[in-house]
Amino acid sequence: MSTTKRSFAQASNSDPGAQIVMPLRQSRINPPNYTRKRGPPAVVWRQSKHPLPYFANQQLDPEYFPLDIGLPVGGPKMTDGNENAAWNDDDSDNGADIDSDAEGNNENPRPKVKSRAIANTAVAADFKSLKIPGGRPAVAKKISADLDSDDELIVRMKEARYLEKDIAQALVDKGRINYNPKTIGTRWRRLKRALQKRQDDLLDADLTDWHDGDDDVLLQAVAKADAEVQRLKNEIENQKWRMVANNMKNLKPVVNFSQNACRGRYGDLMNGIAKPTPESHPNPGPEILERIKSRQDKEERVAQTAQMSAVEQANIAGNGWSSRQRIYF
Repeated sequence: MSTTKRSFAQASNSDPGAQIVMPLRQSRINPPNYTRKRGPPAVVWRQSKHPLPYFANQQLDPEYFPLDIGLPVGGPKMTDGNENAAWNDDDSDNGADIDSDAEGNNENPRPKVKSRAIANTAVAADFKSLKIPGGRPAVAKKISADLDSDDELIVRMKEARYLEKDIAQALVDKGRINYNPKTIGTRWRRLKRALQKRQDDLLDADLTDWHDGDDDVLLQAVAKADAEVQRLKNEIENQKWRMVANNMKNLKPVVNFSQNACRGRYGDLMNGIAKPTPESHPNPGPEILERIKSRQDKEERVAQTAQMSAVEQANIAGNGWSSRQRIYF
């Protein structure tokens, strides 16, 4: 039995009429370094006295912000409006005099070595005239009929039917521009157009002529072009009848004719020798009647399927559901 319960029992035994007093619970003593938990601080909204811009393109209030807040930083401040006042000729001359005095006082002058970073710096104009082992880096060059040495080498090797990779390797071996092989073909086509335009100008000015053998080559080129055009026409014609067969299937799903059948039937219709349809026969036999009945059955099945599809689409559009029971052919 605990001490508290024992004291209560003794008090009740000693004096039955005595009132039992329950002791209060001792309060918890917090340690000295105890930090009381506090809730979040109340939010205090303070309205600025000056209108602050919300977007970057809004103008600043000149009464609150300094006028030079938008000026570039890092340079000397100009008070008289002369932007070049900090870099006048007198300062430049003084600097030159200091350098010359230092060189005169030096008994053993050493040659100035250019910094490696400056020495290795080159612009695109320098690359066009340099010859570097492994080839110069490719830079943009204007296409012109006045060929430079690099373009002249490309034209000569292309006219000799060299491969593009061989032309690119030849340019690298000679220390010229390191072109990608694909770039060689693109540049050759542009150079060829520029040279052809120059040739047209010379023909118009009567400064050049057609020579012996050129006419024979012209006729051969025309024949090859006609053959290629005819091949393209045949491909386009075949594509046309494929489209006709697909359009017939879309317009009338019961039919299923190929491109050759459509092409032959159209030719017979244009020539007036098309075979009559079974429905137009005046006295159809059993075989013809069977064909007609088979075609009608197909059309009915297609119509029923289309009707079922229309009902299902209407259910989906109206109610957002479709029946799980699907009936196919």
